Amino acid sequence: MKAQLAKGITAGATMLMMVGTASAQDINWDLALYGSPAFRVSGEKFAEYVNENSGGNMKITVHNGTLSPTREVLDNVSIGAFELGYVISSYHPGKNPLLSVMDLPFLPLDTMEDRVAVADMVYENAAVKKEFASWGIVPVMTVVQPNYEVMGKGTPPEDLEGFSGMRLKATSGIGNALASYGASLVNVSGPEQYNALQTGVIDAVAATPSAHGGYKLFELSDWYTTGMAAGTAHVTLVGNEAAYAALPDDMKALFQDAKAYATAETIKAQNNAAEDYLPDLEKHGLTEVKISDETIAKLRDEAAKPVWDAYVADMAAKGLPGQELLDLVLNAKP
Repeated sequence: MKAQLAKGITAGATMLMMVGTASAQDINWDLALYGSPAFRVSGEKFAEYVNENSGGNMKITVHNGTLSPTREVLDNVSIGAFELGYVISSYHPGKNPLLSVMDLPFLPLDTMEDRVAVADMVYENAAVKKEFASWGIVPVMTVVQPNYEVMGKGTPPEDLEGFSGMRLKATSGIGNALASYGASLVNVSGPEQYNALQTGVIDAVAATPSAHGGYKLFELSDWYTTGMAAGTAHVTLVGNEAAYAALPDDMKALFQDAKAYATAETIKAQNNAAEDYLPDLEKHGLTEVKISDETIAKLRDEAAKPVWDAYVADMAAKGLPGQELLDLVLNAKP
């Protein structure tokens, strides 16, 4: 009996030591980033918060553009090549079709805060969770962006028909909307935009104002839009599912705090960046193309609804609940 008791005490002590080691062990993760300075803020501030508040128990090393090509981040996080990275849904919609609901144009998400709140609801949908799990990844946070505008060279479009024949880089629903007026969509990555615009591969870029400024597209452009309010490309900071599951509970809780901090910092950075590059537009003599409320109403009636319907039909053909996801987004009350 005494031997059994001693054995039990020893086993219990060993288990306590193991638990203590798990919560205090050094954890080192790598994070793949890319893009303009404001775009990188989410990942940078997330890592900064974890590194400064983990008590030395966890370190996230940020790599800007060196770990993976932008279109391969999902695959590389999936196989555990590194633990964290930015995934742009529209770069590979076939891999995350349901999540592409957040890329649809003219969704009723007026602010970046609205977009984060609704994205969190989408992440909690059972079918979307299954979609992430199929790749062995988990959503950590939304890399929130403001609504896209269009910047380009040549004759400024005076109306929607002015986009006819324009070769447009657009990775979200805004591209599909403008394609209905004759724009031709060209799929190039963010880092490729400047060269593509310079060499005539594209005529214009639909992106956030901070991306236009960060990539210095104003150096090559003649005009830019304001008030388009068409939506934005959805970006998720994803983590490797197995690596996340292995984290101690205190680190998982810290991730939630880091997410809130990084989101607030991202919104500030995006707003500041949009303001900071306005003098460059004036210096380079770009023409502002103001999109009227009437034009927005026309876009919503003529372009947005068909894109929404096409998304639902495509999901139905795949046996996926696209209508359920669209209804969730349209009826959300952030």
